[in-house]
Parts: sequence; C-alpha cells; structure tokens
Amino acid sequence: MTPIKFFAFLIQKAGTSEVKLDLSNCKTVADVRQLVSKEIPAIAKDMDKCMIAVNMEFQTDSTALTDVSEIAIIPPVSGG
Repeated sequence: MTPIKFFAFLIQKAGTSEVKLDLSNCKTVADVRQLVSKEIPAIAKDMDKCMIAVNMEFQTDSTALTDVSEIAIIPPVSGG
C-alpha cells in the first residue's frame, strides 16, 4: 500500500490528509489519477486540475511509476 497525500481543500473534500492505496495495477501517473478518482469520488472532479508528485517530484501523466514511496496530490493554489 502506498501513501497518497492530499493538500489544501482536497483534505476537506476527501475527509483525510492521507490514504493508502494499492498501486500495483498503476503503470503511469495517469493510472494513479484514475484510481484516486475512483476510490475517492468526492475529489474526482478536481483531479484533472491537480499536480501529482511522486517521491516529492512533480510528474506528468505519462511518467512511468517505479520505486514509488509516496504520492502527493496538490490542487491549484494562489495567493498574494
């Protein structure tokens, strides 16, 4: 099971700051995005706007997953 961490408003929508999911069937970051959307429907509509970091480095949807220790899902943020 791999920790999936949420930030900002995703914590409130998901009801938690972290879940653990089995990523064994996920080959790419896009697969992770789909799995999280399926497992946590409350944030499914937000997922396509979020950045995904694998082991603390932002990745594109086409990035292959290897040696994943954690996933972070970060929504768009703004501030001043």
